[in-house]
Amino acid sequence: MMNTPIKAPLFRRFMKDRQGNFAIAFAFTSVAIFLSVGLAVDYSRSIGEKTRVNNALDAASLATARALSISEISEKGTAAEDYFKAIFAANLGIDDLAKSDYKVKNFKINTTDQTVSATADYDQSLTFMRVGSGQTTQVVASKSAASYGIGDIEVAMVLDVTGSMGGSNITSLKAASKLGITELLSANTNTDEHVRISLVPYSDSVNAGSLSKYVYPDYMDAKSNAPAYDTSFVGNVNGAPYDVKTHLESHGASCKLNKKGKMNCKKIPSDFVVKKNGKSQDTCATDRKAPLSGTSYQYTDANPSKGMISRDSRLKKDSCTSSKIVPLSSNKKTLDKAIDALSTGGCTAGHIGLQWAWYTISKNWADYHAAGSKPDDMSTNDKLAKYIILMTDGAFNTAYAGTSSSNVGCGQSTLSKNHTAALCTNIKAAGIKIFTIGFGTSNSADTMLEACASPDEGSLTYSYEPNSANELKETYEHIARLIQSLRLTQ
Repeated sequence: MMNTPIKAPLFRRFMKDRQGNFAIAFAFTSVAIFLSVGLAVDYSRSIGEKTRVNNALDAASLATARALSISEISEKGTAAEDYFKAIFAANLGIDDLAKSDYKVKNFKINTTDQTVSATADYDQSLTFMRVGSGQTTQVVASKSAASYGIGDIEVAMVLDVTGSMGGSNITSLKAASKLGITELLSANTNTDEHVRISLVPYSDSVNAGSLSKYVYPDYMDAKSNAPAYDTSFVGNVNGAPYDVKTHLESHGASCKLNKKGKMNCKKIPSDFVVKKNGKSQDTCATDRKAPLSGTSYQYTDANPSKGMISRDSRLKKDSCTSSKIVPLSSNKKTLDKAIDALSTGGCTAGHIGLQWAWYTISKNWADYHAAGSKPDDMSTNDKLAKYIILMTDGAFNTAYAGTSSSNVGCGQSTLSKNHTAALCTNIKAAGIKIFTIGFGTSNSADTMLEACASPDEGSLTYSYEPNSANELKETYEHIARLIQSLRLTQ
């Protein structure tokens, strides 16, 4: 064999030649990019499908739990499983679940814990991931469970009865809220009371009704030292505590107590809305004020023994709304009658309605409510859930606490919103869920309500903005059903 020597110059030129290197590098890089994009597409599809299956499974769990809780379906037999599968398929948009790639597995009803649970999966075909793994499909799986043991539920409905709610708006609210009441109370039976509802109408103030004995007549002050409520002096001064005497005298009145403990005051300022015996002119209440010094209970659910609630004299004596608070009740006739009697007028002190809603369901106020209306304690009843439904058709604009201005009616928007924000934060921290309804509200009001509402939990939303009478009805009914269905346990 003949050896042919390689010429040095030719070899060197060959080794230095870089033509075509980019094409080779691009070919290798393109494959990597192609595979990366493909993997991302498969992964994105997998995440999207898992979310879709999760949502359908959660919806089926909640719907089945609700149906079991009101005995619409039986725990026995296959009725509950068939119902579950039907809801699951409907939420996926599938006509025949048995012929689909989706499978419901491990459906179980635990009659001891009163929960319904199931898993579901779907064989997702792989396009690019099969290149590296050799697999042609990937199982997308989810699980869900919900409680159908209805437990005990306390709901405070905060209702806007301001002037802007007149006419068709109040008619719409009456119909919608009564629909929500009907839906909520449907969980109760002749032998078992699971749901109680309180009503808190508000405008410039709140008519405390039977709770007005915990309200004291206050002057037009930004801050005020509230007298502590004490049952020992109720009746001695025609229902007014002795501390009111000191309070009146601090504003220039001259008060005397006779031997029977009755009080008579003179030189009461003309703009102090109070009777000579120290009692309020009406049963209305305004917002709780911070004290001049010491511990503040302004944004808490502290009971009247820590300090009674103010009835500011800037609320005119003829401005008290006739729509009274209804403490917790399961009596549909009582609640419906109160709804029918709602009347409108005045500005919007929404935070005062929110404040009193808390008092109607707070365990700290249990001893200050009549039998049957005493709020239960969530710390000792692990099946108890508490909710507030805050409704308004406009921005909050009235507040008394925090200002000595005479311009409170419709002129304290910033202050009212600040009070609302503080109350919402503390109410949610106490474990109470807040739903908000902005009925045809402005963007600024919607922002405030969204911040006040409890954070969304997956597909569960706590803030709503209906714009018509029908949408308002649907909203109340929807919220009532959500509350009925309780929470997902997994």
